[in-house]
Amino acid sequence: MKQIWQCMVADFKQRTRQQSYMVTLLAMSVLTLLYFPSPDAQYQTLVINGYRGIYNSAWIGVCLAMLNVMFLPIICFYLVKNALELDRQSKTCELIAATSISKQAFLFAKWGVNVLILLSIVLAMLLSSVLIQLYYGESYQVDVWALVWPQLVFVLPLLLAIASIAILFESITWLKGGLGNVVYFFLWVGSITQSIEGVSGIGAVLESLDIEVAARFPTEQGGTNVGITASESVKTFVWHGFEPSAVHFQGMLPLLIVSSIALSLAFLFFDRFSNGSMNEIKKQWRIVSVIEKVTGILDRIFVGATKSFAVTRLLRLEFKLMLKGQTNLWLIGLVILNVCQVFVDQNLLLSLFLPMSLLWCVLVISPLGQLERQTNTIEIMAYSKQSPLLQSMASFSAGWGLLAFACIGSIARFVVIAEWLLLVQLFVAISFMVSLAYFCGTFTQSKRMFEVVFLVIWYIGPLQGGLYLDFLGGNSQASWDAGMPYYFLGIAVGLLMLTVSIRQTR
Repeated sequence: MKQIWQCMVADFKQRTRQQSYMVTLLAMSVLTLLYFPSPDAQYQTLVINGYRGIYNSAWIGVCLAMLNVMFLPIICFYLVKNALELDRQSKTCELIAATSISKQAFLFAKWGVNVLILLSIVLAMLLSSVLIQLYYGESYQVDVWALVWPQLVFVLPLLLAIASIAILFESITWLKGGLGNVVYFFLWVGSITQSIEGVSGIGAVLESLDIEVAARFPTEQGGTNVGITASESVKTFVWHGFEPSAVHFQGMLPLLIVSSIALSLAFLFFDRFSNGSMNEIKKQWRIVSVIEKVTGILDRIFVGATKSFAVTRLLRLEFKLMLKGQTNLWLIGLVILNVCQVFVDQNLLLSLFLPMSLLWCVLVISPLGQLERQTNTIEIMAYSKQSPLLQSMASFSAGWGLLAFACIGSIARFVVIAEWLLLVQLFVAISFMVSLAYFCGTFTQSKRMFEVVFLVIWYIGPLQGGLYLDFLGGNSQASWDAGMPYYFLGIAVGLLMLTVSIRQTR
């Protein structure tokens, strides 16, 4: 136990001193404030048959639990999914592997720190909610139990599961990187539906609220809206809450089981950093045929130009850095997606195959902006004679060219059938995606921010058809009527200019 405690203390101090932890604390506090709008606000977040409860402890406690169930899995997973990676980056993994601590004790300590970090975030949100209740003044009586028990019943099991899944993903080689981030995003999307529509947990709370409001106000007609709802005439009622029942405690069991299974699997898959160095050496020599083919074509195209133009030489190198480590399976998938783009129905193309083609390249372009750091060429680039502007042009052009190649089937199709507006929208979408990746990588010196932010935009926009986030313009006419291509083009240009400015400053 002494080893576990010492490991937890050291790890907690290291991880809570990170900038990402403080930013997350601030972001969740702001999100809590936004989730409880002022009584005279133009929007509400939980409306049942045109009513919401007054801001007392019972209502705030349950609403805060709903907020945590919906957003903590996506925000906090990426915050704590670095417990083992920090040891690899700091080169202390070899020291840990040489100590007498068992891998079960070591992973348990990491899991415990994950739980503590997540609990500290929930505590910050609880304190913010108390201040919100007192500030709005609809009820000055603070009931600590009414605030806390929904977090214990609904949120705590979720935190345990998040902490365990994060450790599991880091213990499995092919899930510890960007692919794991993408896989978890879709798991989160599915879990939201289960949490809201399920028969236990938050779903049971919403069902009981529907029944109570319908019984108290039988003449009102409407439905339950969870999320941002534009409304100016929402009525209020006093809700005194309820005590947790056996149904609510039963809802804890699946998450507790998931947490136990994930942690047990992590014990099984964790290699105690024993072959981390060998994997890195193998990756350095694993230049697969897809890289040889693509770079060979680029070499032949630019063989003459690179002798005279520095930008083409940099462009060729940027392509090589981006494609390094990609497998034949990735290239085969890209070719299949391009073939489908040519032959499928246009509606299916815009709603599914084009978004999937861009998603296929997310992990390839996510290192943009920090490729020098990732490939240990910072010193070489710093002492080169090339200007930062030229380097930025080469990086942006390489990313743009790769995405254009991923959509070459659609580009050819739009040209043949003279769909010029769709072609312009596709070019704008590619520019926006590359600019976002380049900015996120430059600003954070990490690829994780782009992988998370883009997946959210991609899911709500192109895949679900959200007009104001649909950078692909699935409904072309509505998108042009709303001026969305101009907005996304302006955002792309602004992000690119900001990125160049940051790089020049550095």
